[in-house]
Amino acid sequence: MTSPACELPRYARPLQPWNPKRWYYDTMRGLLRSIGRASDGVSIGERYGYDSGVMLEYVYRNTASGKGWFGRAVDRAFLSAPGWRGIRERGDIMRHTLRREIDAIAARDGGVRLLDVACGGGRYVLEALALEGAPVESALLRDYRRENIESAEALARQLGVVARFGQADAFSDEDLARVTPEPNLIVVSGLHEIIADDALVARHFHQLARIAERPATLVFTIQPRHPQIEFIARVLKSHTGDLWVMRLRPWEKTRAWAEAAGFKIRSIAMDRQNIFGVIVADLA
Repeated sequence: MTSPACELPRYARPLQPWNPKRWYYDTMRGLLRSIGRASDGVSIGERYGYDSGVMLEYVYRNTASGKGWFGRAVDRAFLSAPGWRGIRERGDIMRHTLRREIDAIAARDGGVRLLDVACGGGRYVLEALALEGAPVESALLRDYRRENIESAEALARQLGVVARFGQADAFSDEDLARVTPEPNLIVVSGLHEIIADDALVARHFHQLARIAERPATLVFTIQPRHPQIEFIARVLKSHTGDLWVMRLRPWEKTRAWAEAAGFKIRSIAMDRQNIFGVIVADLA
């Protein structure tokens, strides 16, 4: 039996066969998986999942490509969706935030020991580290999926950034216990938003607090709303092959979990559409 924490939200529950909304979403899903593949972005989403690190790397590049003029036109419309625009703005906020925190921690502690627990393609962290004079003693980027690690390693080589990479489960006590050196800057970007189980996310803040070298800073993301939440849940597939069901959580709930683990919220920065947020929290 599915636990209450993992039950499908209303916008993802199956529709009756006679419901016109079901006809619409079935049609859109069929179009994406047929003529939509003329778009390179749609092809990547169908192959790896629309929430995958490979997909996000393509969204960040924001260059329409596909088969002929039709494929490029479809791709431009795809890349201009509200969620992808918000993702790119979140990236700008994250890069600015990381560079600011790296400088502040270096001034305070003399060295930055950074851990990204679910790096995806690693772009946020690696571009922040690529800026001249980034005072980082150690940078460890991890992800559950091998293709994301390979993508991050390739980007690091391209940017000339020295970092370590590893395949690991961000929620595994055993994997987290193997992190060395103890980090004083931890990054969790885009991870909690794809996890259905509230208890797993709440526990994660405690896991991160246990492995941090205090004083430490946690930079993490939130997603309290999305204007296309039902379309995504009924049409787009995730990296697991199932439909991509986002979990929208009120900021107050996530804040309570972080504070219960000992983190003190210092700043909140939202994108202009108020879809995504970047949070900075301190652990004394």
